[in-house]
Amino acid sequence: MRATPFPIFAKARDSSYWQRHWKEKQHTNEFGGYAASTALKKWFARQVIALQPASILELGCNVGANLREINALAPSANLYGIELNDRAIKYGVDNVVGNNAQLIQGSMADAKLLMQQQGIREVDVVLSSAAAMHCDDTIFAAAKDAALSLAKKAIVHLEFNAWSPADLYNWRNWRSSFVSDRWIRDYAGEYRGHPRVDRIETLGVPLDINFMDNIGRVMVSDVTGLVIVHLEEAVPPTG
Repeated sequence: MRATPFPIFAKARDSSYWQRHWKEKQHTNEFGGYAASTALKKWFARQVIALQPASILELGCNVGANLREINALAPSANLYGIELNDRAIKYGVDNVVGNNAQLIQGSMADAKLLMQQQGIREVDVVLSSAAAMHCDDTIFAAAKDAALSLAKKAIVHLEFNAWSPADLYNWRNWRSSFVSDRWIRDYAGEYRGHPRVDRIETLGVPLDINFMDNIGRVMVSDVTGLVIVHLEEAVPPTG
């Protein structure tokens, strides 16, 4: 099951506002909520581990709660996270993932460069969870290109996914106050046709474990789809 978009006319804040918000304006007391272990995070971790990755990069990892759940299932996997907010990283290292993951400060748009600066040229899986949906199309395009360069096996998005052209049309034209920090996408469509893509799976999020926002009298799902982009091995350049 999934949330159904509907029109509410309200002006959305621009991308630069939300980038500043996620980088600078989060209160430290919010981090405990992000760190909570939930059924949704555990379910997501199981989907990722089913891909049998030896190395994983999360884009927009916040305090690293997803990486903690993944580490519990695959303690030998090398885990990395890129996060805008340096206070979220400190909280994550001190309270959530410790030394079980390497958290790197920066934008997901710069993921390839940030990983290369750590001496890492590729990982098995690149993922995002409720993070890419907070980025505008320019940032996401750069992050997608980085993911396609870095990932060997798969790219995984647990995000607010548009399930049909009508969904996408409605959200693009009626971005309301409660989704003003969300850029709704057809995540499967973003990758379809790329030469490295083998196949794409799109799964609904079980309603009983999904996080719901109470917006007045309306309950809205935080994420609506899990998209797994299975990749062909990259062909090394010749010459």
